Amino acid sequence: MAFNVQTFLTRLGSAVVFTAVMLLGLIGHVYAFIGLFFLVTILCLKEYVQLIEKIVQTSFSSHEKTSFMAMGVTAFLSIIAMPMGLCGNAVYELVHFQFFFLIGLFIGSCLYFLVTRKNPKAWHLMGGIGYIAVSLALLVQLRYQSLLLPVMLLFFIWMNDTMAYLTGSFIGKTPFAPTISPKKTIEGTLGGMVFTLLFAGIWGYFYHAFPLYHWLVIGFIASIIGTIGDLIESKLKRMAGVKDSGAIMPGHGGALDRFDSLLFAAPFAYLYAMLDMACFQVSVF
Repeated sequence: MAFNVQTFLTRLGSAVVFTAVMLLGLIGHVYAFIGLFFLVTILCLKEYVQLIEKIVQTSFSSHEKTSFMAMGVTAFLSIIAMPMGLCGNAVYELVHFQFFFLIGLFIGSCLYFLVTRKNPKAWHLMGGIGYIAVSLALLVQLRYQSLLLPVMLLFFIWMNDTMAYLTGSFIGKTPFAPTISPKKTIEGTLGGMVFTLLFAGIWGYFYHAFPLYHWLVIGFIASIIGTIGDLIESKLKRMAGVKDSGAIMPGHGGALDRFDSLLFAAPFAYLYAMLDMACFQVSVF
């Protein structure tokens, strides 16, 4: 894949604006963080509906779309309303949360069936609840534990994407997943992972808020699981026959294009934090 200066500058400019907006939400008060990802959830859910309409070749009614959006927003708000801490019995809290969430999801699914029974294809939308709303809500739960965790997860994902793009542009020759994402190369994917883990190691060595190996695991989740999330979203777009999920950011596409890696990485990072990380009281600002 040849290096395109204009494409890179366009992506860079959008990334700078995007980063500025993200930082305002990320490093501010926890309510700013919640507000930021509440907005991201809504944008991603809307784009998901558009993709599914193209994939299943149907047009959902406004009532079906509204019901789906309401379920997604309710799932997001319900999860963030029940903070789960790393201190104490984290496994008990996690199982307790899952029990009540699954009951709520079952009731919501039954209600959704009642309002969408005229269009069986509306069931295809249900995957978006877990894929988007639950994932981003778990990112907020990660924020409750420590500001550093979601910030560094996002930074590792950004580094992985950037270094994979640059490495693939200069030395990438071997297609990684040609039927899903033709521009991805094995060299670029490995380059992104290596640079991400290298930085995670350097960061963990000099910054001792958490032990070094925790940062390496978070970096691994960002690079490996994040790449899988990127490929899955690319597969959805290919099935829908579109290049981008939306047009919010020039050179980056829509909200799903920008947060595809995070949607998969966030739940894994949260589960790792809940089950393996001790109770650390970290003050950043």
